[in-house]
Amino acid sequence: MKNLKKTYILLASIFGLISIFSQNITTQDIIKPSEGKSLVYFVRSGAGFALNFRIYDKDKFLGAVSGSSYLVYECEPGEHLFWATSENRDYVEANLAPNSVYVINAEGQMGAFIAGVNLKPLNPNEFSDKKLFYRVIKNDTKQIFSNPTDNKSENIKKGLETYNSLKANKSSKIQILDISWKFENTDKPTRN
Repeated sequence: MKNLKKTYILLASIFGLISIFSQNITTQDIIKPSEGKSLVYFVRSGAGFALNFRIYDKDKFLGAVSGSSYLVYECEPGEHLFWATSENRDYVEANLAPNSVYVINAEGQMGAFIAGVNLKPLNPNEFSDKKLFYRVIKNDTKQIFSNPTDNKSENIKKGLETYNSLKANKSSKIQILDISWKFENTDKPTRN
């Protein structure tokens, strides 16, 4: 009788653990900005998985994101010019609200020699955008912006010259991050 009881307890424990590990995670913590600040997540998807895309806020180098990492950047609210570089450069203009979280995807594109980058602001009202954000936060490694000391002055100069040229020519290549596209969480999205 004792052995049967031990066997029962062991089987119940095993089945309990299996059911716990087989459940899908549906909610995940999201970092919130300090009071009065804004927070931007730079996530990564698409081609060129092994390549790093270098991310900037106008004339400040923020860091690089690879296919298995994302960058979290806290900043002052207001006007920002975010851009990324790889084989090309891509730009997002943003007006960030205080106490808000935004997400920009650095999407790898097939390039001539290496992968290019396409910056795309994510919309929390779009199922596919919410799903991408959920998947990245669940699976990838977080990097917190820590004011890198790398001297990227030549890269910054060229990047801002390209931006100014695009802006002067009213190029449609510059994306706009809508101020209302605030993410409240990174929960697993469900279709309505």
